[in-house]
Amino acid sequence: MSGLDDTDLQQVQRELQIQSFEPGTVVCRAGEPTRHWVGVFSGLLLVRRPPDRLGPSVAVAPGGWLGEDTLARFEPWADDVVALRKSHVGLLPAQTYFRLRERSLAFNHVLLARLEQRMRICMQSVQAGRAGGADERVAQALLGLFDPVLHPAVGQTLRVTQEELAEICRLSRQRVNQALQRLGSLGMLRLRYGGLELVAAEALRQFAGHGVNGVALRDPPVLERPAGEQHWA
Repeated sequence: MSGLDDTDLQQVQRELQIQSFEPGTVVCRAGEPTRHWVGVFSGLLLVRRPPDRLGPSVAVAPGGWLGEDTLARFEPWADDVVALRKSHVGLLPAQTYFRLRERSLAFNHVLLARLEQRMRICMQSVQAGRAGGADERVAQALLGLFDPVLHPAVGQTLRVTQEELAEICRLSRQRVNQALQRLGSLGMLRLRYGGLELVAAEALRQFAGHGVNGVALRDPPVLERPAGEQHWA
């Protein structure tokens, strides 16, 4: 919201609702009208796909927003949005969202940047083809969570647990652990207590099949993990 003029910023401050959600709580329910643009101030949300839909679910990390697609089409929520951990969520009323979209050039720049980034990720996924295995699925999920356009508040360190990644990727906790150990040993991530530090974004992108020409990284640099960081929550 930093690009808004004073009038628009004051309106957002007046009308934005901040709510806290405990782990497992439904933030938005499938089939209900979309009445807000939803932003994550802290925590982690999951747009949970039904079992009959293939592919990982979509996670929304701090700085991320969701709902602009359903707002634009005047459609109800297609999937449940649940809190994976205790989360502080901003709910911007739909009428405020549309007012900003109609009058604020800065706000439209933000929306356009997010749309372009989502399209870019979608095209990269299509070019790379379906992920070859669990390691690639975990890498793709992490790329989305570390994305600086979609989740600008994350930075280089992401608070996430193996259980949360397992639910996002639809894998077992043990398989996620194996994937993270491999990505860490290849120097792309550093495993921290309760989370992950991104070390080599381009290497992770290539490993996931999102690099130049979709070629996976064959021999990435290996970084030693500091002593005492072998285990994480």
